[in-house]
Amino acid sequence: MIRRDQATVLIVDDERGPRESLRMILDPGHRVLMASDGSEALEMLRSQDIDLVTLDLNMPGVQGEELMRTVRREFPHVEIIVITGYGTLENAAEAVRFGIADYLQKPFDVVQVSASVFRALERKRGRTRLTGFLQSLGEVVGFDDQAQRVLEQAGQDARLSSQVGELVSEYRAAGAQDDGALQRTLSFLEVLADTVESQSDFMRGHARRTAYYAGLLAERIGMTAEEQGRVRLAGFLHDIGKIGVPTDLLVRPSGLAPKERALIERHPEIGARLVEPLGLPTDVTAAIRHHHEWWDGRGYGDGLFGEQIPMIARLVGLADAYDAMSCDRPYRRALAPDVIRKELDRFAGVQFDPALVKELVVLIDAESDLELLADTVGGLAQSQTGAAA
Repeated sequence: MIRRDQATVLIVDDERGPRESLRMILDPGHRVLMASDGSEALEMLRSQDIDLVTLDLNMPGVQGEELMRTVRREFPHVEIIVITGYGTLENAAEAVRFGIADYLQKPFDVVQVSASVFRALERKRGRTRLTGFLQSLGEVVGFDDQAQRVLEQAGQDARLSSQVGELVSEYRAAGAQDDGALQRTLSFLEVLADTVESQSDFMRGHARRTAYYAGLLAERIGMTAEEQGRVRLAGFLHDIGKIGVPTDLLVRPSGLAPKERALIERHPEIGARLVEPLGLPTDVTAAIRHHHEWWDGRGYGDGLFGEQIPMIARLVGLADAYDAMSCDRPYRRALAPDVIRKELDRFAGVQFDPALVKELVVLIDAESDLELLADTVGGLAQSQTGAAA
């Protein structure tokens, strides 16, 4: 029985023996189709969805090299693995130039083929996630005028301007091949977070400081190293939905009208929707969506309360608020340490998980330079998200 999540692999080889050998290797975990020449393969490609093609180079009719070029031109999202007994340095170089996933020589073995197919399909899944992410970005920031606004928000920072421009260009290319796409996903997210913060001097470093505080709290309450990594990642990305909020609302020193506040309060939802195609851990996405929920249920976006709020969201929400209180804002100066302590006590059991407030207070008391360390972290060129990559 074919499962819906099974990838479809098309084996193209004029020799029955290699076709059957490949089918037996791949059949248990994939939907396998076979073609004995290039013309038959193209008919299949044009009539149904195929994820990966394995092809020989020396075949009658449409030669393997011609088939490879045609697949790359007409079906750019299909991965290609060359499996041939007639390999040369020249055709290997040509295959690499056309962005194939792998180049194997006959005779092949089970481990070699299985590993190659796994890598190729992972690369395809990574591209699919990135394409979905870029499409979500386009929906959030707009396709043309507002995308330009995002570029302008990067201001005078040449690194930001260049990288955001690259990101928007990739979105407009709508799925162009890029071998480094999956590896650069977190870098793209970092660029977006930095772009949000570039809108105001008051916001610079906030994401990294929030990630730092949340990570300390996670360590304090005994979370595993893997869990701590996800907490830091969520802390770093928690405000990424603000990319869809007009700059003037984020930096306005005076009060907001109800409609304006409602727009700002959508940023957790926007952020979660934006990163959803990337396949991040579900608790990271949930933390982005729920970091403004209150312990007593009066927060946003879904009105969760108490332990309904995911633990990572509670950690990030408390770290976010602590950083906001300890830094200057457009509407006030940073609060004095004793005032912050009073605010934490006042809102324990109201806005914040009271048990986490106690742990944060212990951290504050134990580390006199906590904010100085966080400021140092906030100024680094590289974020702490690497631990969760």
